[in-house]
Amino acid sequence: MVKKFKIMLKGISIVLLIMIIINFGMDWCIFDKLGNGSDDGWLGFWGGFLGAIFAVVGVWWQTNKTITNEKELMFSNARPFFNLTVERDTLNLGKLYVTSDEEIGLGRKVIYLKIDNFSNKLMMKVVLKIYTKDGQTDKISIGRIEGGESIQIAPSWTHDIYKMSITDSEFNELDLKIKEICVYFTTEKGERLKLYFQNINGNIENIDSEKIVESNATKNNLNKLNEEYSNNEVFKESKMKLLKK
Repeated sequence: MVKKFKIMLKGISIVLLIMIIINFGMDWCIFDKLGNGSDDGWLGFWGGFLGAIFAVVGVWWQTNKTITNEKELMFSNARPFFNLTVERDTLNLGKLYVTSDEEIGLGRKVIYLKIDNFSNKLMMKVVLKIYTKDGQTDKISIGRIEGGESIQIAPSWTHDIYKMSITDSEFNELDLKIKEICVYFTTEKGERLKLYFQNINGNIENIDSEKIVESNATKNNLNKLNEEYSNNEVFKESKMKLLKK
């Protein structure tokens, strides 16, 4: 936005400079030597000339705006619609991404995260950075989440809860340790996005989102994480357990 403003400011300055030069230049003898045109004739000529420049600039601006809008439409059509929730229940059958090798399975209530991809769009190189109230950070990396797929996620405190021997009433009183979550993922069009979630009264709500990469850089090298990670860090999928009966 700042770059576009500077370009527009330079363009306006150049046009104003040309108009000032023409205004004072009409009295120069060079115009008399070029022909017997009157001041009105020269003003008409320069007016038409500048009008043509404005017309070309207007067409360029409109074309550029159309291309930008079409590009944004292409990106937006590839963005998946998903939901990130906190579950207080027993784990379901299927994929469970974990941060520990400790035992965890079906049949016992725990607090865990769940991603439901409601769209038919693919989510690639998904990274969750989970920040807790006590200053701990868990990182979960998921290679891909298919359209219509649900993924369960067990941060470190999920394992701690699984090991507890508590009643249902005590379980219901457990505090949600999450402070905030950042979710990074790449779309089918190579656009990398970051979504920011926050714990608001025990519910995880999306607060903000932003583009990180919207060029072919991510598409051509999906192993490289976005600029918030070190350049030498490559994507490594977290451990996954397939929960079965």
